[in-house]
Amino acid sequence: MLHRDPKKRIMPDVWMAPGGHREFNEGLFVCARREILEETGLTINNIRVKVAGNAYLKDLDQEFLFHLLVADYVGGRLKQKVDDGEFVWLTLAQIKKLPTLLTELRHVLDHVFSSDDRVISYKAVYNTGNTMTAFELEES
Repeated sequence: MLHRDPKKRIMPDVWMAPGGHREFNEGLFVCARREILEETGLTINNIRVKVAGNAYLKDLDQEFLFHLLVADYVGGRLKQKVDDGEFVWLTLAQIKKLPTLLTELRHVLDHVFSSDDRVISYKAVYNTGNTMTAFELEES
């Protein structure tokens, strides 16, 4: 599932996975369940970490840490309308064709969709918006 947020100030109209920020002293999996429920209306379990990432946005002088997770659907109905964008279910092939996909995702999507249980790590640098100028997949 991908989310496009037309009003997001940092990267408007960029397609990315739903997510959010951890609350104080909140665990990763509790955060994932809460954020997915709040944003999408869906409940999940059996959460697995696939990718850990770090992105530095030069124009904002901000660093973002990411965990790309996969999970099993438990229940709920996907929200049809959201105030800040839209959600869509897409295949891997459809995702790869999106012209405004978050650039760093293009480098890790095959792993996210694979059956490989390894967790991979990367770092990315953006000059402005979705213009990535550096990407490095780190060895474990």
